[in-house]
Amino acid sequence: MNHPLVLFDFDGTLADSFHLFLDAWTHAAQRHGFRAVDTTDLDRLRRMNARDIVAEARVPLWKLPAVVATMRGYVRERADEVRLFDGVPEALHVLKAEGVQISIVTSNARDTVERVLGDDLRPLIDHWGCGASLFGKATKTRRVMKAAGATAARTVSVGDELRDLEVAQALGLEFVAVAWGYTAPDRFAGLPGVRLCATPADLPAVVLPT
Repeated sequence: MNHPLVLFDFDGTLADSFHLFLDAWTHAAQRHGFRAVDTTDLDRLRRMNARDIVAEARVPLWKLPAVVATMRGYVRERADEVRLFDGVPEALHVLKAEGVQISIVTSNARDTVERVLGDDLRPLIDHWGCGASLFGKATKTRRVMKAAGATAARTVSVGDELRDLEVAQALGLEFVAVAWGYTAPDRFAGLPGVRLCATPADLPAVVLPT
């Protein structure tokens, strides 16, 4: 067992929620007075990091906590529309069977995540790091690693955004980028310390290489 702790992002990594993210962003933009996402420009946006997107939308940094809270509440109300990517449940079961500790570190609310996972998958999660601020995943990640008793050398992070990669690099973790998430997969290609996973079914083999 090479990585006793696997840290999963949720939205865009385990859950297919991009459509809901766009709706939540538009809702928050109307409430807080910043630019909505131009859905005709998604290809370009998928190549940008979160800080650049926030800057382009002209969201003042002091407004970010309120914006994230608004989006989190909006997603909570429509959580039943979110489905896990095909192959994710099977991958989580395989990892659990290998004796891996599984954690979720996300900006989403824990009750929303638990609803989407359902009764079958919820018990597979050993540690929860939910409700992170937009740029606060490092703090949640450290807490989860401490609770799990895991060192950086025996932890791997799995995510779909450049901010997930930035956290992994800051903490010295190996990173697996998923090709089906929010960020265009070629943004991760060739980066040191990064492995790219093509499909959810490949997660066990990529996360725990032989």
